[in-house]
Amino acid sequence: MNYSVSVNGSAVKTRSCKIFPAPYNSESTMEYVLLEADGEKEITVRSGEEIKSAVIRPLSAKIHYELKDGEVHIYLDCPVKISLEINGSSKNNLMIFSHKTVKPQLDENSIVINKGAEHTGTITVDKDNTTIYLEDGATLYGNIYAENCSNLTICGTGRICMERYTYEMRKNFARSIDLFNCKNVVIRDIIVDDSNDWSIRLNGCDNVTAENIKIFGCRGNSDGIDVCGSRNVTVSDIFTRVWDDSFVVKSLGTGNSENILFKDSVLWNDFARPIEVGVELRADRVKNIRFENIDIIHSSTGYPVMGIHHGDHAEVSDIVFDNIRIEDAPGAQLFDIRIADSVWSRDNDMGSIHDITFSNVKYIGADDSGVLLSNSRIEGFSKEHDVKNVSFKNISIKGRAVKTARELGLDVYDYVSGVTVESDEETEAAVLSCRMELDGNISGRVILENNTQVRLAGTAQLAVSPKNAAAEKSLDYDLKPGERAEYAFCADVQPGRYVVYLKDEKHQLENTWVYAEVSAEICEDISECPVYRFVNYYGIEDAAVRISAEDDKLLIKNESQEKTDFTVYTAMPSEPFDGEVVFSAEETDFGEVCAVVRKGEGYAAAPQLRCPLEITYVFKNEPRVKEIVKTEISLCGGETAELAFNKIGIDSKAEELWLEIAAHTDSTANLRYPYTLFRSTMPEKTAHMFGKIKIKKGDNKQC
Repeated sequence: MNYSVSVNGSAVKTRSCKIFPAPYNSESTMEYVLLEADGEKEITVRSGEEIKSAVIRPLSAKIHYELKDGEVHIYLDCPVKISLEINGSSKNNLMIFSHKTVKPQLDENSIVINKGAEHTGTITVDKDNTTIYLEDGATLYGNIYAENCSNLTICGTGRICMERYTYEMRKNFARSIDLFNCKNVVIRDIIVDDSNDWSIRLNGCDNVTAENIKIFGCRGNSDGIDVCGSRNVTVSDIFTRVWDDSFVVKSLGTGNSENILFKDSVLWNDFARPIEVGVELRADRVKNIRFENIDIIHSSTGYPVMGIHHGDHAEVSDIVFDNIRIEDAPGAQLFDIRIADSVWSRDNDMGSIHDITFSNVKYIGADDSGVLLSNSRIEGFSKEHDVKNVSFKNISIKGRAVKTARELGLDVYDYVSGVTVESDEETEAAVLSCRMELDGNISGRVILENNTQVRLAGTAQLAVSPKNAAAEKSLDYDLKPGERAEYAFCADVQPGRYVVYLKDEKHQLENTWVYAEVSAEICEDISECPVYRFVNYYGIEDAAVRISAEDDKLLIKNESQEKTDFTVYTAMPSEPFDGEVVFSAEETDFGEVCAVVRKGEGYAAAPQLRCPLEITYVFKNEPRVKEIVKTEISLCGGETAELAFNKIGIDSKAEELWLEIAAHTDSTANLRYPYTLFRSTMPEKTAHMFGKIKIKKGDNKQC
């Protein structure tokens, strides 16, 4: 353990749970302590790492603390769920949970797991008036399932943990707590740890209270609480740190979702969305849903913070997001409302969305990365399946009031009406108008215009993605009202696909980017072709090749000194289509840059494609190549491989081929994504990042 903790001079137990933080190359642990809120406390925290600075989140809790003699002294007199973060990072934090718990009345229908005891397997509840009580220090290694029960209570400060169950065992051991068609349910005080799927699902239930629950998730699909086709549900005083969505409302054919309240909670998302209505909304109505007084202390991947995503037949209405504070969400979409098909759509008919309110939302932006928020979005599906009456009131970004859709960074697409943006504050969120123009490959200009009433000054960064493709360039700006400035840029990059974009710590610029493609140069002699280096997100440079393609073969020369194993992926070019993804790099996963899709005659940002699986599984908008051919080669330093077109899926008459190469090196063996030349993250499944290679024909040989 890194931390040691004492309360009023007495040592307390430090516990830990598994987490899976960005950049998702390995699991880690998070430490926490459980305290009874029974009076004033001075909590002394010591760390194995020297404590030079500290912050306590959520900031709205306004917890009094002091840093002295290398220790943090925290003063509490009420229940809290707080994160102590030292030395400017959240990577080595300590969670402190101070709570009031009440031991339930137990009887012959009670199931008790005592302190120190371990129960393995599924507890199935099949009768009314049942209480399941986990004492502090007790662990259920398994899950709880209940169906058609009334008056059910699940409580205690013990732990429900599924760490002994592999992801492949989800059929029998999926959700930690799974309730189907139950009434009059109370879930309180417990810890849900390492669920194999959604942590808590309420499916077709009525009259449910869930309160003072701590949820830790490190696996894909480890949602916090999913309220599905249920009614009259109150979820309050919750902490989540999960690897998927935190608070979710769905309808899975078990009735309407109505009268649902999520409140007074603290959310931390290592991946996916903190607050979500959708995607599966298979009901007649999803109505009267409210999220209020919620702190989102970290959301690290740029996914929508608050979203409604709809692909089924429900009428979705009267959804309120009020008093929401977002502390750390670089690159995020604050708001996303969309009606669209996806892999989860089941109904033949589409629904509609109307009467949605976002009010008193603050984006604090605690990070200093300079990554701008992605534009928010509202998009309908058709005239009959549209979005109406969406209100944004009292929204602030970095302390500045938002009064227009432009200041909000809101893109309003087709089949949307009745969108309003207003504020009671007088100080307006002034931002510079910004656009970027390309002259060729990766060169062009940035144009800033001050159309506000105030002087705006700062330093922006011009960045290129994939990361480490080119160094960032600083742009100093100081513009009075009505002034305009231009900045030229030119980046020397290898062949591939790129997004050039702006960053600004002050968030005084519109989110602006351009997409560009650079084709490979082919020379008569492969030894005269340029050397292309493998450089990944982390700046690792362990491989290099030269490439040529002529008549009926592809040539690849290993320019590394060491013998290297390569996997070569080839595909014939395909016809583009509207909605096709054209760009998605590793840092897309981390919220640093958006994916890009074709839209009409141009391109559009696609924050919905944060994870590569969204491309290949959820929306299926990868390029429609006939096939991707995979070829394994091993080359000594200086050796050249010749791959016949008829062996790698390339037509003999083709003028161009699409190519990706993965190099296998010791230093990159344990990374989440393969070590690829053109930065593809899933080259076996999608060719959207493949490089374009021109093919020399006969005597037509050119550089």
